[in-house]
Amino acid sequence: MVKPHADDVATVAAEFARRGWAEANAGNISVRLGAWPAVSTLLVKRANVRMRDLARSPAEGLCVLRFGAGDRSYSVVPRGAKPSSELPTHVAVHDVLARLRHHDRVVVHTHPTALIALTHLLPNPKQLVGRLLGAHTEGPLLLRDRLTAIRLLPPGSMALGRATACAIEHASAVIWPMHGIVAVGPTAAAALDLIELTEKAAEIVLRLGSHSGLSPAQQKAIRRSFGLK
Repeated sequence: MVKPHADDVATVAAEFARRGWAEANAGNISVRLGAWPAVSTLLVKRANVRMRDLARSPAEGLCVLRFGAGDRSYSVVPRGAKPSSELPTHVAVHDVLARLRHHDRVVVHTHPTALIALTHLLPNPKQLVGRLLGAHTEGPLLLRDRLTAIRLLPPGSMALGRATACAIEHASAVIWPMHGIVAVGPTAAAALDLIELTEKAAEIVLRLGSHSGLSPAQQKAIRRSFGLK
């Protein structure tokens, strides 16, 4: 059960490292393996594990968390392994996904460079997402209604986990200002697709500077041409 997921995780971890989105031990990935929220199981990146090392040896970089029925206490395999510091976010998001979109079983978090830079320049979440959607024609088609942003919150905090889970109820990728992005999907590779689209848009917005991208009317026309509302 674990090996196909481990291969998917390793492939995406390698991409994060190659693109420079996972400095030192940054970023984390989790996969929901069992039923939820009854007796449940998560495959999670261990704390202090580098993505480049996870890519080379997923068995040594991942741990399995088994949660008891009806609570959030868990045991860890192998014993003594410590899960990612962002575990509160992963648990909260998996709660939402199991309830609303059970096919989305993977949660990933990474630090795309251009996107983080852009959040410094556009701290307003609504304005930020609007500029990203208007960066190029893929935005209205592939990111609208899937991308959102929340306010700045402390890394690893319960508040960050709750805010992200709430945002995931209506989106599949959540920008963390000055920090990075969380994306979900049926596989880690599918979540990476969303992050790639968002990072490309951020790169374009940074190059445009104060120049505007696609107007709302242009975005609407693009969606209509594909039969979308």
